[in-house]
Amino acid sequence: LILLLASVAFISCDDDADEEISPYVGNYVISKASLAETLTLSILPNGEIPVPENTDITQAIQTALLGSVNCVSADKSYIELRKDNSMYLSCEGANPMNAGTWEELSAETLKLNMNNAAIPSSPTGFVLTVTEVNLSNNLLSGKTTVPMPKVMLAAMVAQISGGLATLDDANTPEALPVVFAIELTKK
Repeated sequence: LILLLASVAFISCDDDADEEISPYVGNYVISKASLAETLTLSILPNGEIPVPENTDITQAIQTALLGSVNCVSADKSYIELRKDNSMYLSCEGANPMNAGTWEELSAETLKLNMNNAAIPSSPTGFVLTVTEVNLSNNLLSGKTTVPMPKVMLAAMVAQISGGLATLDDANTPEALPVVFAIELTKK
């Protein structure tokens, strides 16, 4: 009887060791970002202009989310989602910086709790909720909203207009919510 109970206890302990790991755990690079909704900006000299849905804003989002990582190019800057639900930013895995935590709220929703080390322009960091999440063939995609500061909007306007227009600083709030689709490639 004692041997039978000991073997049952040993087998049930072994079952506990099979920890389920989220499919989202891994290293990712931001490969694409585009507006998911039309964004209206105050531009000089033109006044208000709409920036249409599907406009490529990859560079602006890479700068906003990976600006604290010192790396030669954005395709080498990793967002590391670790199995302990910690999140790190690094340049190809070297010198990882604690960027906060992440949560899998559902099969289609991730929550990234980014700290102020990851987002130095925000003294308290911010929460990035990614909805409509899909992971297929090492491509993680979803949709989110980011409060984009004026400096980032100004860079986006310069990029989109080829330097021919500037942001109307007086008529633009300090931060504007920008809804965008994002794709991350798993490395």
